[in-house]
Amino acid sequence: MKINIIWLGLIVVSVFGRDNPFDPIIVPKDSVRPYYGETSVFDEAEIRLPSSARLIKKVEITYQNIDGSIESQSIDVSGKIDWRMPLKVSQILQETNTSRITKTEDISVESNNIYIKYEGKLLRDFIIKDHDKSRLVLDFEKNIKYYKTNKIILDKPYFKSVRYGLHNDFLRIVIELDGSYIYNIKQMQNGIAINVQ
Repeated sequence: MKINIIWLGLIVVSVFGRDNPFDPIIVPKDSVRPYYGETSVFDEAEIRLPSSARLIKKVEITYQNIDGSIESQSIDVSGKIDWRMPLKVSQILQETNTSRITKTEDISVESNNIYIKYEGKLLRDFIIKDHDKSRLVLDFEKNIKYYKTNKIILDKPYFKSVRYGLHNDFLRIVIELDGSYIYNIKQMQNGIAINVQ
């Protein structure tokens, strides 16, 4: 009977146990840093096919995520090709001027940087993920002077909007991002500067 209980216990542990029980369940924010390797923005690349190629069937792109993991996406295509002409892969740059500066009374945005004017200590910061979008949450020491009752629409690349929320002992500022990013915060004398990548 005791042997059956021991075997049952081992089966339960093997089914419900984690692969590595020493891996932390929650990964600290500072330990997740991407490896980009490249500092330049991808523009375009060409590929030449051999003279035997006649039809294109599939295009596959392998990319690196923020956390360093590697994934692929492919699209099925069909059509005749002329092997004499190279195929080109390019990134379509949107017609938005990302370097244009947007300023309000307390917020300034330039490209992938946002500056928020605020006199008070930053208590905590974290990201809330929602599908492909993220919200950067910043909790500050309470300072009513900077409380806004409305949502400020930025509608820029990287930064979509900023919302303010008043809590009992802190003021929360939520920045809605247009995708998944890592961020760096620099606290300054009269505010914070945030860079996203």
